Amino acid sequence: MARPKLIEEEELLDRLLDAFADLGYEGTSLRELCRHLGMSHNLIHRRYQSKDAAWHAAVDHGFADLYAALQVPPAEVPSDLFEVLRVLMVKFSEATLRRPALARIIQHEAAISGPRFEYMLTHYIGPTREASAALLAQLQASGAVREGAVETVYFFLTTWGIGGLASASDELRGTCESDHSRQHLARLAVDVVVDGLRART
Repeated sequence: MARPKLIEEEELLDRLLDAFADLGYEGTSLRELCRHLGMSHNLIHRRYQSKDAAWHAAVDHGFADLYAALQVPPAEVPSDLFEVLRVLMVKFSEATLRRPALARIIQHEAAISGPRFEYMLTHYIGPTREASAALLAQLQASGAVREGAVETVYFFLTTWGIGGLASASDELRGTCESDHSRQHLARLAVDVVVDGLRART
C-alpha cells in the first residue's frame, strides 16, 4: 500500500486558511475540514489537536505572509511619506489578490465579532492600524492630508474596500480572469483612496 503523501507545514497552513475562508469557523468541524481538503483526519488532528488550534495556526500563518509582503526594501522607500502610504496600500492589495482567504476571514469574523476577531484585532489588526494612524498623523500635521477623522476612513476603506475588492470573485468585480485586469483594478482603487486623502488646495 502506498504511503500518504507528506504535506509540508506551509502548504497545509495555506490550505487550512483557504478552507476556513470557504467554510467559516462555526459552520464546520475538524472532520469536515479534512473532507473539504481531501486529507486524513489524523493528519490535522495530530498536528493541531483541535479546530481552534488549526484556525489560530492558519491565521497566524496568513498574517505572517501578509506582513512579509508589506515589507519595502530601504532603497525603495519613497522620500515622500504620502507615497509611502500608496506603496503600502498597493502591496496590501496585491498580496490580497494573490491570497484572498485572510481578507475573507477578517471580514466574516468582524461581522459576527467574538474571540477570534478579538484575537486578530489584538495581535495583528490593532498594531497595524496604530502604525498607519501614526503615519497619517504626520501627514496631517504637515498639511499633506485633509483634516478630519481620516484614519477611521482610511482603515475601513483599506480593510473592507480595497480588501473586499481584492478578495471578491471576478464576477463581482466585473473583471476578466487575468492578473493584469485584477492588478489594474486594485491599483485604481488605491489611487482613488490615497488621492482622496490629499489636502484640498
